[in-house]
Amino acid sequence: MQSGQRVALVTGAASGIGRAAALRLAAAGDAVLLADRDEQGLDAVADEIRTAGGVAEAAPADVASSSDCAKAVAAAADLGPLRAVVHVAGVTAAPDSVETISDHDLERVLAVNVGAIFRLGRHAIPLLRAAGGGVIVTTSSVHAFATMTDNAAYAASKGAIVALTRQLALDLAPDRIRAVCVAPGSVDTPMTRHELRRRWLSAEDAGFTTEPGAIGRVAAADEIAAVIAWAASEEASVVNGTTIVADAGLLARLV
Repeated sequence: MQSGQRVALVTGAASGIGRAAALRLAAAGDAVLLADRDEQGLDAVADEIRTAGGVAEAAPADVASSSDCAKAVAAAADLGPLRAVVHVAGVTAAPDSVETISDHDLERVLAVNVGAIFRLGRHAIPLLRAAGGGVIVTTSSVHAFATMTDNAAYAASKGAIVALTRQLALDLAPDRIRAVCVAPGSVDTPMTRHELRRRWLSAEDAGFTTEPGAIGRVAAADEIAAVIAWAASEEASVVNGTTIVADAGLLARLV
């Protein structure tokens, strides 16, 4: 690791947006601590970063576990001063409704999507403060603002992330720690493809398109990662307590 190199902890780093964000941050010069339940996927991403000349370590972790979160933050600290925490890990229980979702599924969605921000924060925020400041980037969704039927737990969790990010910004501003939320629209990730299959839908059936320039088109994971990496950078130093909607204009369309 280079002297003075920033350390970034990225959850959900084994695939999709998390993987793409980790690659982006490493390419920008960060040492990256990769956290995910998928050990094989983590090792592949870590190898990819190292092959490109970057610094990365894998920390298998379930962010719904307090002990796993503590271990991941400790592993990040071993790399150097922690300056960025990027929350990408997320799950869904859709299709579900308030009437149909089980307690297990509800608790899992809230534990991973929202609770992890608390669990990691307990251990990461003191390190960010000790490093002289930093940034927390959370990942919400357009579902925080407009959703579809049978998506209750996921939509609720994503709305909570927007509110919690504002709270983090207010509470941590005296410590020079920013908090920024990124809300993607439709993104080509393993989770998106899985959910479409569960609903027996194609992207087009669900109202999305892959046509370049189209409103609400399906984005590549790396396009969202570019927004996350910018939000985590010093170039975005004035951006705090807000949500960046990265949805190819999806929410701008009435029908």
